[in-house]
Amino acid sequence: MNLPRLGQIALAALFTVVSIACSTRSTPSADLKSVTKIYVADTVASNSLETNALNNAVHDAAVRELQRLGYAIATNSNDANATLRSSWRIRKGEGVRNDSESLSLSLSLFSKSGQRLFDADSGPAVLANFWNEPRTNTEVSAILARLPHAELGAGSHK
Repeated sequence: MNLPRLGQIALAALFTVVSIACSTRSTPSADLKSVTKIYVADTVASNSLETNALNNAVHDAAVRELQRLGYAIATNSNDANATLRSSWRIRKGEGVRNDSESLSLSLSLFSKSGQRLFDADSGPAVLANFWNEPRTNTEVSAILARLPHAELGAGSHK
């Protein structure tokens, strides 16, 4: 492996560790106790090819992590207690690299009435070329791991 490639891999690993350590902390709402079934909405589309290519990874990782936490996944918003929405925050390049984009991922959980129950992001924006499907999966899992496990026997709001 050549030295520049090894440097890129080391830098990507460093960015991952820093972003997880510095990511936004969220205090889950007490209303989350009644949430047992979540609809995962499609990630908001953007004008960035990089983010649009990762939108399916965001959705799939969110479904897997929510199921791991004990939540049921609804196929439509009418059958759910809450909806998980995701979007990318895109910062255009500045200075020498003004053609580059930096990205961070935001996930928010809303009740049926529209109340924000949970909100967190992947931390400081990182250059788009450091985002890929494995990193996206890791970031989504790290964000949603801050949610409490679904309570067994919690009342469902149908």
